[in-house]
Amino acid sequence: MRSLAVIGRVLEKFDERGRPVWHEGMLVEDGVVSYLGPEPESRASRGVDVIRVETGVVLPGFTDSHAHVAHLGLSLDMLDLRNVNSIEELKRLVSAKAKELGPGRWILGRGWDQELFKEGRWPNRHDLDEAAPRNPVLLVRVCGHAAVANTLALSLTGIDDSTPDPPGGLIEKREGKITGVLKEAAVGLISSFVRREGLEKHVVKAQEALLSSGVTCVHAMSVDERELEALSKLASEGKLRVRIRSYIDFSVPQFDFIKTGFLNIVGLKVFVDGSFGARTASLREPYADDPSTNGILLMSSNEIAKALLLAEKLGLQLAVHAIGDKALEEVVSAAKSSKGGVRVEHASLAPPDLIEELSELSLPVSTQPRFVLSDWWIVSRLGRERTRWAYPFKSFLTHAIPVSFSSDAPVEPCNPWEGVYAAVTRGRWEGLEIARITSSEVLSVEEAIRCYTETGPKILGENLGKLSVGCPADFVIVDRDPFKVPERELRNVRVLATYVEGVEVYRTQGSHLHP
Repeated sequence: MRSLAVIGRVLEKFDERGRPVWHEGMLVEDGVVSYLGPEPESRASRGVDVIRVETGVVLPGFTDSHAHVAHLGLSLDMLDLRNVNSIEELKRLVSAKAKELGPGRWILGRGWDQELFKEGRWPNRHDLDEAAPRNPVLLVRVCGHAAVANTLALSLTGIDDSTPDPPGGLIEKREGKITGVLKEAAVGLISSFVRREGLEKHVVKAQEALLSSGVTCVHAMSVDERELEALSKLASEGKLRVRIRSYIDFSVPQFDFIKTGFLNIVGLKVFVDGSFGARTASLREPYADDPSTNGILLMSSNEIAKALLLAEKLGLQLAVHAIGDKALEEVVSAAKSSKGGVRVEHASLAPPDLIEELSELSLPVSTQPRFVLSDWWIVSRLGRERTRWAYPFKSFLTHAIPVSFSSDAPVEPCNPWEGVYAAVTRGRWEGLEIARITSSEVLSVEEAIRCYTETGPKILGENLGKLSVGCPADFVIVDRDPFKVPERELRNVRVLATYVEGVEVYRTQGSHLHP
């Protein structure tokens, strides 16, 4: 393997005070960093390739600590329903897709949010029947915790007015008739039925999207048997270029333990509640905009403790999805009786008492900063008092809680700069009310980037997320110094190239990197 000398500003890591540590060059040998400093090419022990970074900077590769890899790839082939502003527009998109595909083919879409619809309601099966009566249709809400299906799709999967709610799920009915709206586990009644041929292809598509965004490692959540099979095959064929740390869905009965440089089974994943958008996140008090419900609690602390014991027995971490404060309370209660090995996914609503307990237990949190922007309606959902403790990133850091950032892709774009921008601005430039209520939770650019590089690997005890001597040379070259640009431009930082173990795995077309 030839050596690689990178000439330009290189961010090695952050020091104990959170300040960036810079160098004027880097030498990579045998896939690891061997030298940091000026004139790295002169330190090479053999033939060396040289990359000159003249206008941008070099950063450690990003770790997305919570994403759904196969679903991300699959979503790239689905109708993109983000920013659809009405049910009528939704129907037009579905109708156009039906004409493109022809009768009988499944129409899949993702990304709609009923809060954006001018009709002020959820879509239902009758809406989709009008748009595509001869195609089965399944449209997943942006959060992934709810969906709407048309009559044909429901019929093909055996769902009718007499079908009972599955454990942990809801088949919505009005006056005894199914509406087509499915929540939580009920979504799986249809999504698991839909044939998803070529899952390996979807993983490869997701990999391309991640690498083009500067993500060199991803914690893949809720990996089922089919996805694990696809990942294993790609790994054995040497086709994985992004490091994948898999958390297996708790329902998978058994699996082979895999540990390679690019694919590693590290944990199990369980759900304790749902999402704010679907009003299925479990709250201590009722929703402000719907006092009839507190959400859905899918697991009690005792059930979580049993799952944790199994994970410990297998030598794995337990990743626990907990968005609402009641769900988080149950996780904390279960963790008190454990020896560790639990991490909290989301912790979206964390009032002071739970922050204190997370800190005392040293529980790591994987959270999604872009939710601050996507959940623009959060104040009406929770009320002003509770919103103060929504996405409390700064409070987590102040209490020494290990915080890693992620996208929850395909729920949010996998581009880390969207997350960095959201963590630093919190919707201030979008005029969101949460920006005023939670202004004390704003992070610095240094804090946000550190949460996206160093913390995720640290949760797993891995030597990634920094470019110190001896570390794997996973790095990204970006077109500008993010520590010097106005905060409004953070989301416009562009990836020029991505390297894993010193090998170029992505380069932007037309990028000006001089050999």
